[in-house]
Amino acid sequence: MNGGEVNFEEQLLETSQNSQSYFTIDEEDSVMKKTILVWGLPGVQASSVATALVGNPLFNVRGIFNKECQDVAKFQEMGVETEIVEISEKGPIPIIKLNNVFRDVYGVFIVTNDIEPLLAMRREMEVGVKLAEMCERLKIKHVIYSAVDFVFRITGNRCSRYDGKGEIEYRMKGIGLPLTVLKLPLSYEYLVNTLLPSRQGTDYVFTGIVDSTLDFDVMNYSDIGPVVKLAFERPNIFIGKTIGLTVDRIDLKKFVTNMEEVFKERKLSWRYERLSWKEYQKDKKNNRELATLLDFHCNYAPLRDARTMQALNPNVQTFLQYVTANQTRLSKLFKLAT
Repeated sequence: MNGGEVNFEEQLLETSQNSQSYFTIDEEDSVMKKTILVWGLPGVQASSVATALVGNPLFNVRGIFNKECQDVAKFQEMGVETEIVEISEKGPIPIIKLNNVFRDVYGVFIVTNDIEPLLAMRREMEVGVKLAEMCERLKIKHVIYSAVDFVFRITGNRCSRYDGKGEIEYRMKGIGLPLTVLKLPLSYEYLVNTLLPSRQGTDYVFTGIVDSTLDFDVMNYSDIGPVVKLAFERPNIFIGKTIGLTVDRIDLKKFVTNMEEVFKERKLSWRYERLSWKEYQKDKKNNRELATLLDFHCNYAPLRDARTMQALNPNVQTFLQYVTANQTRLSKLFKLAT
C-alpha cells in the first residue's frame, strides 16, 4: 500500500461503537439538511453516489449533468435536485452557472471525465482545477475526489486517462481543501469494453494483449456510492485522508477463465494471444493506453487491501460476479454466437 494511503478497516471497527462522536457531521451543522453536490452525472460513479446519498435524511442531493438526457428525469423522480452545466471540449467554462449550482453547498463529490466522449487531458485539468478553486472560494466544508494513480509521476510514461486526474488531485491538495481522495484501480467496465475478443473459427480470442502473468487490482466503479456516503456522514474520520480502494485482483488468465466459466453452457473456447513488449510496440493498431495501464497496474501500482473496501462497503461485486450479472450485455458486446 502506498505510504500516502491509509487502511480504514481497523479504524472503522474501533470507532463503530462510538458513532455519535465520530460518525455525524459537526453539531453546529446538524440543525438542517446539508446539500451535497454530485458532479459527473449520469456517469457510473456519480450515479452510484447520488443513489446512495438520496435516502439519507442528513442530506439534500444536487446532481450536475453536462447535458439534457433521459437520466435527468429518473434522478428527479428519486428526489435529486438536478442542474445542467454544459462544458464542451472548447470554449469558456461557465463560471456564473457554476456559482449558481454551488450555492449553499456543504459538500461536493467530484469525478472528472467519467462520461464518453472523454475530454482531452488538458481540458479535464482546466475543468477540475476550476471546480477545486470554486470549492476553495466558497469554503466548501468537505470535498471528495475520485482519483487514480498519477502514472507519469510514478513511471515517467504518459497516460492521459489517468494523468489529468493526478494533476487535479495535486492542485486540490495544494490549495488546502478539506479533502478526501479515493484512489480507484482499473474498472471492470473499462476492461470488458477494451479487451474485446475476435472470433477465430470456434474460438473467441483476445488479441493484442501485452504478455503478463502478474495480477492487478480491479473493482466495479458503481460500488463507490456507499463509500462516499459513509465519508460524508463521518467527516471527522475521512477529511485529510487518501484511501486506496480495490475489490478483486485478477491477471489476464483469470480474466479469460472467468469468461469461459460464465459462458460455459455455450461450449465456446476462450484464449488470448500474448505479445512481448517489442512485438506490441511494432504494431500501431494496438491499444497503447491499455498497454500502459496494464503495465502500470501490474508492475508499479501500490498494492491495496480488499479488506478496506469490505469495511467501507461490504456489498461489492467480485469480477466473476460482475461478469455473471452482465451476461446478456457482454454477449452482445462480444458478439457471441447463439
